[in-house]
Amino acid sequence: MNRQIASALLTGLLCAGSVTVRAAEPAPVLPPPPAPQVGAPGFMPGYGPARGGMGRQCFSMKQALGLTDKQDARLRDLRQEHFQEVASLRQEHFRLQDDLARESVSRKPDERKISEISGMIGKQHEKMALLQSRHLREVASVLDRKQVEALLRMKESRGMHKGGRW
Repeated sequence: MNRQIASALLTGLLCAGSVTVRAAEPAPVLPPPPAPQVGAPGFMPGYGPARGGMGRQCFSMKQALGLTDKQDARLRDLRQEHFQEVASLRQEHFRLQDDLARESVSRKPDERKISEISGMIGKQHEKMALLQSRHLREVASVLDRKQVEALLRMKESRGMHKGGRW
């Protein structure tokens, strides 16, 4: 019995030692793959290993649109302002969706309450869409025509026309 325990312990120590040695070896360094051109098939702006995307390229709005430092700073400010403005609307929207789900699966769903909540969700969508439109107009005022067209192509390539977000 003691011999079996000693044998198992020795095997375990040997295995642990080999794992430690293997972990200490440096991993081979591979060159990064070439970055795809904006608008090229498979171009996915905003994704990459730095953002958790598997095998996708890193993205910089400044690079993709050819922004000046001044444009980049202004767009960053606009995005921050827009985010702060819609944050409370988004929270309310998610709360309404939760209320709708809870009422829908209750033992005796109240159709009038479901309709009421759905109407409130519709109004939230309208408010957010109007704010999004205003934000896009503000963004477009900072960009030249070529940059606006590139932005619209990026927006389309990310599925915005299908309900995606940016």
